[in-house]
Amino acid sequence: MIFAFFPLIAAMSYGIAFAFSEHALKMTNVMTYMFLSSCVGLMSIFGLYFLKGERIEASFISDPRSILIVMIAVAAPSLGWLFTLFAVKNTNASYAAFAEISYPLFTVLALFIFFGYRMMAWQTLLGGVLIMIGSCIMVWGQLRLRA
Repeated sequence: MIFAFFPLIAAMSYGIAFAFSEHALKMTNVMTYMFLSSCVGLMSIFGLYFLKGERIEASFISDPRSILIVMIAVAAPSLGWLFTLFAVKNTNASYAAFAEISYPLFTVLALFIFFGYRMMAWQTLLGGVLIMIGSCIMVWGQLRLRA
């Protein structure tokens, strides 16, 4: 039951991250921020090991398709966070957070394109389209402010 709250805790963490990132990036650059973030990630790995006894396993290496899937899965969030940080640094945290919220639509599309999942009810599709329209309005408004 407690796991049902984890996405909300993650959302709160991301909200705090966006708010603090905007101010932190005024004090340092993206490279330093990413380095420090990676150090905290390394501490999380040690925490998992010491608290849960979880170990690093590499059984996925036996299959080339698994290697590709795992490598994309671990690289994509870092690339996304890098673009998010540049967006926060060059616009603001509110804009970056609202524009980034279109990722559920891309999740559904990626699941369909790469894995053949067809779990799009009309409500899901409509919700995704509305999110995308909202994101486009945000980007258009931001571009008009800069023009």
